[in-house]
Amino acid sequence: MHRRHAGNGIRLDELLEAAADPIEVFRADWGTYQTAIRENYMFHRDISTAIRKLLDQLQGPLKVLDLGCGDASQIPEIFKPGQVAEYRGCDLSAQALDVAHSNLAHLGNRAELLCRDMLEVLRESPVDCYDIVYSSYALHHLPSEEKQAFLNECRRTLGADGILILVDIMREEGETLPEYFDRYIERMDADWTGFSDIERRSIQDHIRSCDYPESPSVLQSLARNAGLKKSRKLEKRTWHQAWCFMA
Repeated sequence: MHRRHAGNGIRLDELLEAAADPIEVFRADWGTYQTAIRENYMFHRDISTAIRKLLDQLQGPLKVLDLGCGDASQIPEIFKPGQVAEYRGCDLSAQALDVAHSNLAHLGNRAELLCRDMLEVLRESPVDCYDIVYSSYALHHLPSEEKQAFLNECRRTLGADGILILVDIMREEGETLPEYFDRYIERMDADWTGFSDIERRSIQDHIRSCDYPESPSVLQSLARNAGLKKSRKLEKRTWHQAWCFMA
């Protein structure tokens, strides 16, 4: 098995093994998450294709808020050239945002990146401001009450015809959280062969410690409570799903 390096000659598996907090697994080396994207373990390519089909139907230019944007590598794939009038992205990983600057270079000064908590950014956003609120693999880190606050604020900041696009891990209907953990990790052990055992174990520690995925029906209920009455599933690949929500 390969051993990637995290810089300064330190092996990534050694760094991850020493990490005290599982949530630092992706911050220790953003390349870990990039490997998951490149190998399509979380079905980024399939989901991006489905979202692009939705966005192709919209007239631009669009004002976009990207919550938990990471390195923003999906943005050039889902939006047509010239479709984005204004892009604002936020993430807690400064390393990911460094990469995002390069991925969004085509937007020039139309892009703004913030190293801040996404709920704080949402709460400070103006009313009826954005055409698209987009969030990919971020919401499942919030407990249920904060998910409701997130959706409430998304509704407040969306314009009259605005759309929330949510990409996330979602439990199957009737699946308990412990069942989800066991099944997802079993699938990871079988399929995520691009990682060393230590890397996979660090990711799995992160999942069990920091992830709180909901079922689609729960998210739909929370969205309705927030005033987002219409919803549509865009793509589903195992537990990885994309949905859009509208007022």
